[in-house]
Amino acid sequence: MHSSLNQMAGDAADRHPLPDATVADALDAPEPVGWAPERALAGGIYGFNSIDPRSRSFNLVRGRLLELKRARNMRLIGVVSATPNVGKSFVSANISASLSRDPQIRTFAVDLDLRRGSLSSQFGIVPDNGLNDYLANGGRFETYLLDGEALTIIPTRGGMVHSAELLASARARGMFQAMRRSNPDNVFICDLPPVFANDDAVATMAYLDAYVVVSEEGLTTEKEIKDSVETLGRQKLAGIILNKFKGGLVSDGYGVDSYYAVGYGEERRK
Repeated sequence: MHSSLNQMAGDAADRHPLPDATVADALDAPEPVGWAPERALAGGIYGFNSIDPRSRSFNLVRGRLLELKRARNMRLIGVVSATPNVGKSFVSANISASLSRDPQIRTFAVDLDLRRGSLSSQFGIVPDNGLNDYLANGGRFETYLLDGEALTIIPTRGGMVHSAELLASARARGMFQAMRRSNPDNVFICDLPPVFANDDAVATMAYLDAYVVVSEEGLTTEKEIKDSVETLGRQKLAGIILNKFKGGLVSDGYGVDSYYAVGYGEERRK
């Protein structure tokens, strides 16, 4: 009987895990990491500089997300694309950078692309115990505050891991609960894998308040966008971002016309 009760208690804890104290502590006390404006520009991250005209589109997205936070308390936002190589992590990094300039909130950029670690690469951070390692084995939950900026990065190392299983685990649920129960001023921009690369984005959506879809003019099809929204659910859709759009803003999306990441163009041509 005693062992049965223990098993029942364990099952209940797995279904309703407590917020992870390790995560909560790391969110409150990130480790400083070197950063400079030159490094941001070299990585195609323009959102830190409101004077740079290339930040304009991201400022508009920022306004929309801040409106959602005020009106509906949406704080965990996913950034996703239908397919790889359309600039999703570039957009995630720049939205995070733009949001971090608002003194009324505290912004976290979360790399949930556990197999590729694209957002971590965008900021040039290689953690010792990345998010995928933490979800698989526990240990240290690493957070990094960029020197001179108000943006905290939660990185991953990337690798061939069972990412969907990790994101469905009790440890992942505890992590997201800790994020949600953290300071109400905290906003988390979560860079997700493409919708049709695997089922990670779908598995993660239950934890998030909203998401935006990144597409690329001339590459992403209307069907891919519609299928992505149908897969993830229209009720949480916050907007569609059209990357490399040269014609200005359109009514149902945001135009972004900047070069987005070193190496992606070469990868796509292979």
